[in-house]
Parts: sequence; structure tokens; C-alpha cells
Amino acid sequence: ILRNAPTGVRTLKEVVGNVWVKIDQWGWDKTASPPWGSDRLAAQGAKWTVKIPASIAPGEYILRHEILGLHVAQAVGGAQFYPHCVQIKLTGSGTKSLPTGVALPGAYVATDPGILTQLWWFSTSNATASYTAPGGGVWTG
Repeated sequence: ILRNAPTGVRTLKEVVGNVWVKIDQWGWDKTASPPWGSDRLAAQGAKWTVKIPASIAPGEYILRHEILGLHVAQAVGGAQFYPHCVQIKLTGSGTKSLPTGVALPGAYVATDPGILTQLWWFSTSNATASYTAPGGGVWTG
């Protein structure tokens, strides 16, 4: 998830609005091995590569990486969020501004699909299973 880095602000708690834009995600893909993004992250030695859209204008941005633990997500409030933010400086010849995104906090509700869920439903042999990661769609630039 990406947003413009605010100027003159000491903490992100002072910033509100629909400013966070999802640029990457890996929730659950039954055709992949491993199918869960968290398992893929572990298999890669806790390293993740994110491609920032080249069309984005140069400047200072905040990049938020978020892991969602679903091991007790069958109960309201059971999903566990593990966010981490870093400030980055983009260079290049892009000209696009980020579109309207989601507000954080505020984009997620404990009963949203993908937050309140039954893990037993997800199996690579379950042809009808699908998972929708919270936070809206991915913007590709």
C-alpha cells in the first residue's frame, strides 16, 4: 500500500483521508505453491519484492507492507494485522499522481470478507473457494 509522504507532519496519526493505494497483494491463490501469501513470504526467507508502478511521479512516499494473520479469523476480531511502514524516495520520469485510495485506519471492518473467514474452507482441492483480500483492488498505474 502506498501514499504520498506528508510534509510538515511528525506522525502518520495526524493524517486522515482516502490516501492509501494498494499496489500489490498476495492473499490466496489455489493455483500457486504455496497458495497463501504468508506461506510464500516464509518460503522466501521473509523477503518480499514489490514493483512500484513506473508511471508514478517522483517524490517522497510512504510504503506500507501488511501481513494479515488469519489463524483465528473465524471469530470477530480474531484476524491479526501486522503492518510496517517505510519512507521511500521515488525517482524517474513518471507523471501520475496516486488515485483516491482507502483510509487507514478505517478501511477495514472486523466482519469484512477476508477478515472474518473460515480457513478450513480454503483448500487447493476446493474448486469453489475464493479469497478476497481486504483494502480494495490493486492499482497498477
